[in-house]
Amino acid sequence: MAYYDALIVKWATLAPGTTAAKLAAINALTVQLSDHNPALLTPSQILNNIVFADLAGLTQLQVLQLTLLLQGSTIDVSKGTVIRAAIQTLFAGKLTTLGQLAALVAPFDVPSVIPWWQATVAQGGGGLSEPVGTADLTLAGGLT
Repeated sequence: MAYYDALIVKWATLAPGTTAAKLAAINALTVQLSDHNPALLTPSQILNNIVFADLAGLTQLQVLQLTLLLQGSTIDVSKGTVIRAAIQTLFAGKLTTLGQLAALVAPFDVPSVIPWWQATVAQGGGGLSEPVGTADLTLAGGLT
C-alpha cells in the first residue's frame, strides 16, 4: 500500500465527481521541477548567433576568454550559469548579439514541468510509471 500512499493522499484533495472525472483531473496535474530547463548548446550554435563585427571587436584577452568558455562539445549556458553571464559580459553593449543569444536560450528559460504521476514522491508527485488508471485505484484500496 505504501507504493500508493501519494495517490491516496492526492486523490483525497480532488474535487468531488465521478471516478472518470477524478482520473482525468489527477492525470492533468503537473509538478514544476525547476524554473528552467538545461540549455546545453554546441559552440557552433553560440557562435552562429554572434554578430561577426562584435566578435571582431573583441580584444585579444576577450577572444581568449571566449575561446575558454566555448571549449568542449556542449556548453551549459543554462539560466544562472557562470558561462552565460561571462558571455553576456563579453558582449556588453552589443545589443544585436545579446538579443540573438537571448533568443537562442529563451526556449530553455521556461519551467521544467512533468506530469504529477511521473514525478517522484520526493519531487511532490505520485512516483508512478504511467498515468493513473482504474487498476491503480483498486490497488490503492478501492478509491472512487
